[in-house]
Order: sequence, then structure tokens, then C-alpha cells
Amino acid sequence: MFFRPIHCSALMFVLLWQVTVYAQVYRFADDVLERGYYDRPYERYEAEPDYCQTNATFLPASDNQRDLQSEASHQQALVLQSAQDSVSWVVERPGDGLTIRFSLPDSPEGTGLQGAVDVFAGAEKVGTIALDSRWAWQYCNQNYPQNEPLTGNVIIRMRFDEMHLRLARTVNTAEVLTLRKAANDELPYTIDFIELEPVPEPVLFGDLPATDKVAFDGQGDIADFIAQHEGKTIYIPAGQWQTAKRIYLRNKKGTQLIGAGMWYSEIFFTAPSDNPNTYSNRGIEATKDSLLVQGLYLNTACRQRYYNQQDSKQVGKAFMGGWGTGSVIRDCWAEHFECGGWIADYSGQGSRDLLVEHCRFRNNYADGLNCSQGSQGHTIRHCSFRNNGDDDMASWSVGKRTADISFSYCTAENNWRASSLGFFGGTAPSAHHLAIYDALESGVRVNADFQGTGFTADAIVDIHDVTILHCGCVSGTKGQTGDFWGNAQGALNIGNTQYYNVPNVHLTDIDITDSRGNAVYVRSSGGRNVSGLALERVTINGAKGFGIYYSGAIGDVTYCDLTISNCAKGEQSAHMPAYIITDCSTPVETVNLDNRQSAAVSHYYDLLGRDLGTELPRGFLLPIIVHPMQQ
Repeated sequence: MFFRPIHCSALMFVLLWQVTVYAQVYRFADDVLERGYYDRPYERYEAEPDYCQTNATFLPASDNQRDLQSEASHQQALVLQSAQDSVSWVVERPGDGLTIRFSLPDSPEGTGLQGAVDVFAGAEKVGTIALDSRWAWQYCNQNYPQNEPLTGNVIIRMRFDEMHLRLARTVNTAEVLTLRKAANDELPYTIDFIELEPVPEPVLFGDLPATDKVAFDGQGDIADFIAQHEGKTIYIPAGQWQTAKRIYLRNKKGTQLIGAGMWYSEIFFTAPSDNPNTYSNRGIEATKDSLLVQGLYLNTACRQRYYNQQDSKQVGKAFMGGWGTGSVIRDCWAEHFECGGWIADYSGQGSRDLLVEHCRFRNNYADGLNCSQGSQGHTIRHCSFRNNGDDDMASWSVGKRTADISFSYCTAENNWRASSLGFFGGTAPSAHHLAIYDALESGVRVNADFQGTGFTADAIVDIHDVTILHCGCVSGTKGQTGDFWGNAQGALNIGNTQYYNVPNVHLTDIDITDSRGNAVYVRSSGGRNVSGLALERVTINGAKGFGIYYSGAIGDVTYCDLTISNCAKGEQSAHMPAYIITDCSTPVETVNLDNRQSAAVSHYYDLLGRDLGTELPRGFLLPIIVHPMQQ
């Protein structure tokens, strides 16, 4: 059957007359390109005009960071204000697992406020989902955000959070799923979207094929139980299991930590982030080989990035350590940690060939997942990243060099600081088939902003088949526009070479659409260069700044099948030398500059399509030497 979104008035008509009802599921255009987490198990239902039925009020789209909806998908949401306000959707695919992205106001003390919405399938109530803003609302007037409310010219981010609930029964195809405000209060419940999915049957202890296996019986602390049974297959049954300790997998290889599924088995780390004695007692730290962690939901009492805003006092990641060689993290859901994952070989026992797949890293205060010191050959694929407060997906080569880190088939949404994808040094990092939406700062950055071992000079940074939609920012008033310092960031940033050169970044089959500022931003500092930059089949459509903006850049670039349109300030920044647009089907000719007049030459063109004559051969790379200019 063909489904299409319909207007709310049309929806009411079909409901009254009981004729064919069309689902209101939101379609991601990148799914057909297999970009992003296209094979995700859930479907999206947006609280936006034409995608729902409601008696509530829609918030108009806004990129002003002072506006709550600037952090919503498509910068739109609706508000359930009064008792019995509701929003409904016609369901396409059956599901009983509901996730809601919402915002409630903060309390004056920064501890959050509570609310609740009832969930209906048709006229039948199938659940009540509790809402709580205790983890949301981060305030910053220095470098790092915190949960304590601040006033004045401050940055406020992470105003949305998520809750999820397994419903009493499946909501079937063509049924109407309704959220209705349950509490009789005047708090505004801002709804961004819901996601609905069929929850798989739980994995049972008897389903595990291992012979050397043991099940947690709920007695004692789960961290102690795991420590006592390393080397075995340890089953975590359905339920919430609390611990005030960090879980360690560092004594025996081959440990398997398997839950009943992310919708069933939860480990909740109770250590608060503001206790100076226990602030880092959370997460799973692993150093041994051939580990498996699967089928768990990990949550925490943590409400900020660092203890007392000190970066030396990190409050704990969901996954940390090197994870040895050949380990797997699969079907896990981690939120409200400092980071979803920080994979780094600080122990010297290795960090090689980790596989992370079908996981959800959401609503964390810093990185989604970063492969750092000594990480080698890690593959992160088919994952969801959302609402994280630093790079969603990253590789940072600091200390021991990183190499061959790959991100693929992942979706990153609503990142509120730094970027959705970041490569900072290393050998041959790569990313492909990503979908990046609504990052408040950069969608992608490859640069030398951080000290480390730098990029390997003769290796390629390969990024291809990526969509970057509505990312970047323009400079302006801090907290209203720009990054955490009010500075401009491109939807795609290359360079800013403060510590080392950035060589051989190859961008292929990239679509950059509706950028808040410049679509591509290439810049240098400290005399470092951006060399071997190549853009092939890159499409830029819509930007509030330039299509490509160069600031102090030194190096060389090749354009190949580059298309730029609808950019407010033009296709490229002023004071640019001519650049060659190379025909992909024609081999690049090489000549000695001293003998160029006798070489075979052809007409060449700048990015605006102007014929610049035949003085230089086709395919010759001109240096980027551009004067800094005010944006």
C-alpha cells in the first residue's frame, strides 16, 4: 500500500467516515541511498504541521538559539500546555516500543521538573510515560556546560531529552496513536517527535548456547557479580539493576555480558556527578580480548559533563578502555553519560578491531563515541547518535597513533556542540553512508584543533556518500548564534591547522543542503597547510553564507563535478585565485611548470564557469593562498 502524510483536517475526515487512513510516518530521503541508519527498527512521527493531528500549538521554525525549538528536528515542535491537550498520528507499521523526544522547563535549582503523558491506541489507554527534565538543560558561560542554571549572556543547550516505554500492547497499522497530557498542570510539554518500533521477544537464559554461563539472580551488586564471573557468559535478565560502582572487564578474555535486550535489561549507575568521592563510578571499562556486550540499556544519575567543570575530573563513559582485540558491542543503548563511549588504550593491552553495531548513543554530555589513543581498525556501523554535547562520531589521534577507524551507516541528529563527525589526526580514518541532520555547529570537521600525533602524511582521509543537512552556524551574539564562543562554523570544516597539517582529505559524493552558514569552510593558521584536498561529486544547495569559504588557507584543492547553488553570499569567497574544475572522465595531465607553454593544454575554468584561457594545463593544482577576510 502507498502511504503518504496528510493534513490534520483530512485526517479528521477519514477518521469520521472510516474510509482508508494513510499513515503519517516521516520519510527520510536518505534511506533510499542507504545513508544513515537506514535499517533502523523504529519509524519516526514528527510533531509538525501536516504530520499529525493536534489541538495544541505549533512552535514556528527558528534558528535563533534562544528559542527552544532551535534544538528540535527541523526546528519545529508543538506544545501541550493545558490538561487534555493531545497530539495523534496514524501508524504505518505495528509497534509497542515508544520513544518520545520532549522538553520540559528546568527547575530554579537545576534539578528538573516532572510531568506525564498518557498513550492511547485508538480509544484504549496503553501506557503512561513519565517525563523528567533532570538530565536536560545545560548552561555555559565558560568552556564547559553544567546543570546549574545561569542567567545573563550565557549559552543554554540540551533542552530536549528522551524517555521510552514498552506499551501494554502493539499499536497496529492504521490505528491512531495519541499522546495526551496527563497531569493537570500548566507546564508546557514540548514534543519534538516520537519513534515507534516492534520490540523483539526477550533473549532468555536458555537461549544462550554457551556452556559456561551464569545468570545474575538479582542478589547483591551487579558489578560485583560480573567481577566474580569474568571469562564466562553472564546473563543479565529483564529489569532495572542498580549499581554505585563501575563495571570492569579486565581480568579474563572472552567474557560475554548479554542482556535480555535493550528494551528489557537496564543497568542504572547511581553515582551522582556532583559527589567529589564517587563522581566517576559508572560505565563499563574493558581491556581484554574477545569481549561481547549485547542487549543492554545503560543509564545513569549523571547530569553534567565534568565534576565541578574540571576536565581532569571526568564523570564516566558508558563504554571505556581499549577493549583488547576483536571485541563486540552490539544492540546497546547508552544515554546520560559523560560520553557514550571513549575507546582508548591507556592500559597498553591493545585496542584493535572493535565492532560496534546497532547501538544508540543519545543525550550524552560530551562525545557519542570517540576512538582515541592507540585505537586501530575499529568499525562503528548502523548506529544512532542524537543530542550529544560533543562530537557524535570521532577519532582523535593523541599519544599512540590511531589508524583505520571507520564510521558507516550511522545517523547523527541534533548535536549541540562541536560536530557530528570529527577526525583529528591518525592514519586513514574513513566515514561513509552517513546522514547528519540539524547539528548546531559543524556537521563534519577534519582539522587540527587538538594536540596529538597528527595525520599520516601519505594516507587518505576518505569521506564519501554523506548527507549534511541544516548544519553549521554564522558568527554573532554568543548563545543566540555561532558556536560556544559565538564564532562561525561551516557545515563541513576542513583545516584550522593550529597544531599540524591536514593532508589528503578526499570528499566524494557529498550532499550539503540548507547550511546555516558557509557550507564548506577551509582555513589555516600557524603556517600549516591543507594539501591534497579533493572534492568530487559534491553538491551544495542552499547556504546562508558562501558555498565554499576560504580563510588563510594554504595548500591545494581539486574540484571535480562540483555543483553549488542558492548560496546567499555566493558560490565561493572573494579574493580567490582560479581553481581547476577537472572533468572526471579525462585523465589529469602532468607537466613541468618551466615547460608548460610547450605542453598540451586545454581551456580551464574557475568555479563560476568563466573561461580563463590556456596558460595552464588541465588538472594543474593551484596553491590556495587566500587572505583572511571578515565573514
